[in-house]
Amino acid sequence: MEEIIRFYDVVDEELRFQRNSRKIEYLTTLRALEEVIQNQSSILELGAGTGAYSFYYANEGHVVTALDVTPSNIDKINEKKADYKNISLEGIVGDATDLSQFESGAFNTVLCFGPYYHIIDDDARRTLIEESLRVLSSGGILAIAYINKYSVVPMLVRKIPEFINEGTISKVVDIGSLKGRDPESFWTDSHYTTPVEIEEFMNQFDVSIVDHLGTDGLSHTLSNEVDELSEQKFEIYKNYHFKTCRERSILGISSHGLIICRKN
Repeated sequence: MEEIIRFYDVVDEELRFQRNSRKIEYLTTLRALEEVIQNQSSILELGAGTGAYSFYYANEGHVVTALDVTPSNIDKINEKKADYKNISLEGIVGDATDLSQFESGAFNTVLCFGPYYHIIDDDARRTLIEESLRVLSSGGILAIAYINKYSVVPMLVRKIPEFINEGTISKVVDIGSLKGRDPESFWTDSHYTTPVEIEEFMNQFDVSIVDHLGTDGLSHTLSNEVDELSEQKFEIYKNYHFKTCRERSILGISSHGLIICRKN
């Protein structure tokens, strides 16, 4: 937990979705959730960062609670609120595995767009899902972002080939996690899974999987090439991505995946 807070204290989350290669994850996620989030929902976002999704949904008329473990991120959310009028958005510092401050069934929607892939302890990850479902009303939506382990090695080849070694690959693909201080680690504490593995994991809970897609395909790995596309060509690429993001073979190599579940 401390490692993650240290990392996000120095990373500028405000820049995360400004590049086209990263924005496509955001746009794809919003598009998928449009089909399942009810009007005027009560939304809890776990791992809200500096609020890209929280502000979007609050501006759409939803009642949003943004929770993040990094105090500086919540400070930025509370500062930015002054730029918006008539929105319902509360920023709270907190641990996504302990939602005891919220009543059971308090939210129609829970968005988990970071904690799942930053929690490397298996029991804590299970607690994350159990708590998310506890605070979710019956029939409510739980959306979880994850990082596909099979996307990592191509990304390393393209961007940081010094981490192409047996230790890093084994920890990502075989073990499924890296600690931020590990010599094999290219990031902070992080968990990696596959589309099949996360479906099997979620099927242990009383939920129905309603959608599953790759939110950025190869855009993260090919970030420079995607960012250099003209506006017209990026629009064509984006539409291609929207059409194919649920194709299982593409889902299997997408850097970020999104699994959307309904609480039974």
